[in-house]
Amino acid sequence: MDKLTVTMPDLGEIGRTLILVVGAFVLIVVCWLLYNLFLHPLCHYPGPILWRATRLTWVIALQRGCLHRDLLRLHDKYGPVVRTAPDELSYIDAQAWKDIYTSRPGHAAIERGGVWFRKTRPDEPYSIMGHNEDHHARYRRAFMGAFSEKAIKDYSTLIESYVDLMMQRLRTMTTQNGGTTIDIVSWLNFVTFDISGDLSFGESFGSTSTGSPHPWVDIACRFGKGVALVASINHYAPLQKLLKYALPAKVRQKMIYHRELSAQKVRQRLQLQEQRPDFVNAVLRYNQEKAEKVTPKELELNMSVFVFAGSETVSSAVAAILFGLLEAPKAMSRVSQEIRSAFVCEQEIDVATASKLEYLTAVINEGMRLGPPSVIGVPRTVPAGGEEICGKMVPGGTFVAVNQYPAFRSATNFLEPDKFIPERFLRKQGARNNLAVFQPFLVGRHMCIGQKLAWAEMRLILARLLYVFDISWNTTPPMHDWGEQETFIFWQKKPLELRLVRR
Repeated sequence: MDKLTVTMPDLGEIGRTLILVVGAFVLIVVCWLLYNLFLHPLCHYPGPILWRATRLTWVIALQRGCLHRDLLRLHDKYGPVVRTAPDELSYIDAQAWKDIYTSRPGHAAIERGGVWFRKTRPDEPYSIMGHNEDHHARYRRAFMGAFSEKAIKDYSTLIESYVDLMMQRLRTMTTQNGGTTIDIVSWLNFVTFDISGDLSFGESFGSTSTGSPHPWVDIACRFGKGVALVASINHYAPLQKLLKYALPAKVRQKMIYHRELSAQKVRQRLQLQEQRPDFVNAVLRYNQEKAEKVTPKELELNMSVFVFAGSETVSSAVAAILFGLLEAPKAMSRVSQEIRSAFVCEQEIDVATASKLEYLTAVINEGMRLGPPSVIGVPRTVPAGGEEICGKMVPGGTFVAVNQYPAFRSATNFLEPDKFIPERFLRKQGARNNLAVFQPFLVGRHMCIGQKLAWAEMRLILARLLYVFDISWNTTPPMHDWGEQETFIFWQKKPLELRLVRR
């Protein structure tokens, strides 16, 4: 019994040790927070205490889907540059686009950080969205031919055929009832994913013809949430090994399904013998002409990126534009009149003719200003030694970004920033707005490679819809402002129930 007493742990000693460990941990955390607030190289930049002290505040806002609104609120309070984390600065200044994203003589490149769009496995190739600049440049060279002016002309018939199919389905629905109610968000997803699928894989998902989403489309529309979760975890290096456990099993299964289906469809496309104008054909031509090649694995991975990026962003933009028009009756009347007076019949509206509509172009720009397809910026990392941004030196290792939503909604940059006023983008009426800050497709090395294709689709879809139908809300709008929706780098779009009546 005495031996047992001797070998039993001293509970008092354990308690004291535990208190010391917890106390030391708390002291370290407090010292770390105080360092971030008062001694960190970024301590002189403005921002709220909790955001300056810890990255956790930023992570919580991102996971809640409200980071874009929080950033706007912070810029309204603190000005054109805000410290949004201990090691991150957010800008809404037009000069920041040039300083952060473009190549400047005598300055080192400010490259993408490795937080967003990181490789999920060591043996996985880099994608065009990744942070490796050499691979990104190589991919841009390989895919450039797929998004040239000539390529868009070659794709025109295909794009028009899917918009024709959507219009045929909608006309049939209105013929039966004299009018119809639809969720326009669903139909925009159908047509844009079908176009993107055909150009990426050589076949559509069949959603426009059936009027129902393919399972892959449904998964892709929730893609942004997973990307945001991974990015949040990547900010905490010790937690990165736990990433596979942090993601819910259903999310992991859907990611695997997305990747495997994309790879399967690319392999099927490569087996086609016909020469057809699409993304894969452009890369195959590049591989024949150039010494550097895009491997089959790299092609599979990048097609999974293009099919999503080329559809989700377009459908979100068109939905935001229609939302804005319905909240601005004068703009709706003017753009409808422009379209209807320009054409004798619907068949005259194609990719080429829709591009000539000046007010429609202004409407699209205004819609993308209020509801930018890419809502927040993917940060760059300042190189060692620091760089000058907007006239001030920023230390190396700092994440920096122009965040589109607060930049486009700031009263510093735009007159009546929350109102849908397309006239601000017309030549004679834009002087009172800082249009230089409006860069929905980014600038520099990472400028959106597919913006010409996006413009072709947006113009055609809107011109055809507004030519054929009088469009109105079917019920009370689900929100007062497009920005009320959640976003995890891409919009989590709510249904928009619209009433279509053939004119």
